[in-house]
Amino acid sequence: MHILKPNQFSGDALTEHIELEEELSPFLNQSDELNQAYFDAVIRKAKGLFDTLFPHGEAFTLVYHVYGDHPGNTGMFRLIRDKSLRFQTAVIRSEEEEETLRTYIVPIADRDQLRITRLLEAICHQDFQPLRPRLRGWAMSYPAVQFIHQKAGHVLFVYDDRGAYIRGTSPEHLQAIKQKISPPLMPDRT
Repeated sequence: MHILKPNQFSGDALTEHIELEEELSPFLNQSDELNQAYFDAVIRKAKGLFDTLFPHGEAFTLVYHVYGDHPGNTGMFRLIRDKSLRFQTAVIRSEEEEETLRTYIVPIADRDQLRITRLLEAICHQDFQPLRPRLRGWAMSYPAVQFIHQKAGHVLFVYDDRGAYIRGTSPEHLQAIKQKISPPLMPDRT
């Protein structure tokens, strides 16, 4: 299993970027009022990507990165149904450009161990303070969450409401993933 840091996805030859919503705006009529239709569409697309790439019964690894010397409560474990996974979580600490990076690795045997929809909502809500659920409450830094298929090795990294990355293990694998994802979810970049 190859774990990429959040800044390693952009420009990677085995990675495809997907915009989660291209037509709607997060705000209504150029105001400060949030557009619920936008967030519904974003979460629906993120969930569709997850459902396609991680079917029921297939194991995956939940990986999340947290920057800062004192990461505090990330809010991730309230989204994990199986509380025994706290004791199976590995933590890797490293220094990234003079900042501490903690990488948490949680093995997930079945997707029912997570509150998938709530987790995807929290990721997509992170830049919009009034929306719930959220990771880390009012904190300025949020966990960067990735899902890695344990057998096939592909990765889904939903970084916020704007988009996601999918990554294959080879050009052929990435092409097979792109074909597996339905046309409304996968942009045609030809």
